[in-house]
Amino acid sequence: MREGIKSVFRPLYHSYLAVRYRGRARKILQDYAEQHREAQQTYRAAGHIPSLSVSSLKDVRVRRIDPKGRESFIRLQGDYRALIDRISHDVEAKLGYVRNCWFFPKLKVPPAHDKVTDLEAVRNGEVIAVQLKDYLGVEGLNELCAHLIPEIEKKIYGSYVLVDKVYVYRNLVSHVKEQVSWTWHYDNHPVEILKVMIYLTDVSESNGPFEYLRSSRTMEGIYRTPTPLSGYGRVSSREVQGYLAEGAESQKVTGPRGTLLLFDDNVVHKANVAQSGYRDVIVLQLRPCTLRQRSFISSSHTGSFEHVDFSQDPWQYAPISKQTMVSG
Repeated sequence: MREGIKSVFRPLYHSYLAVRYRGRARKILQDYAEQHREAQQTYRAAGHIPSLSVSSLKDVRVRRIDPKGRESFIRLQGDYRALIDRISHDVEAKLGYVRNCWFFPKLKVPPAHDKVTDLEAVRNGEVIAVQLKDYLGVEGLNELCAHLIPEIEKKIYGSYVLVDKVYVYRNLVSHVKEQVSWTWHYDNHPVEILKVMIYLTDVSESNGPFEYLRSSRTMEGIYRTPTPLSGYGRVSSREVQGYLAEGAESQKVTGPRGTLLLFDDNVVHKANVAQSGYRDVIVLQLRPCTLRQRSFISSSHTGSFEHVDFSQDPWQYAPISKQTMVSG
């Protein structure tokens, strides 16, 4: 009953936010576009020559890159798979211990064990995901970014790029009802924010793959125009059915460890609750930057789960904690 009431009033509330913050949202989108142009000018002035693979960032939609480097628009370094092995082994070890993790949904009682697999809530399928706290300390991540980010700068943005957020988490086998990122949504971010998702385990349809809606004719992801500050952009079942009736299809992205997705998070997408096994991923949230960072991953500019989803000011590079966020 309570969830039914929420489902009725949530769209109304988001519509109210969209009207209330319409002017501010328009200003945010304009600021991000202006900042990107400035970042492109700075990049060229430093002697870099872009070789863009897209005419605009909207054209990225969802791009899957095979870990063997068969996709030509982003070149993967020769030791990419060995590096992914290092990263995945480190993440696997760290996500095994309660002290390193946050849990979603939150645990109802304080953990009584050191190992995640010993927790009753995990064994009973009451946890959808475990999230890594120490995202800055992932073995090999800066090394990976040192190759990958310049490729994205040159081929996608035509500017320096800031790794704004890093999210590292594991989808567990669970019977909990799908919610938040596990339901259809778009992230409602400015166009200039893109994400890279890297599978750290082999991913099949049964262990929680990334899924998105795409046109069955063009194979392009179904895009929603962002209106920042009007909620996280949940897409109702009725809307999804409408897309499917008009010729869209859902696509689950599977692949071996190291499979990489570059995507616009305003494409309608969702995570899936694992049915068997688990899925480890690392997600990089990217945006343009007017200067080259000394280190791609740093506490000075890289945030994670405990930080605001995105900065309203594109020239603000330091991560903002959720406690200090001021909306409007």
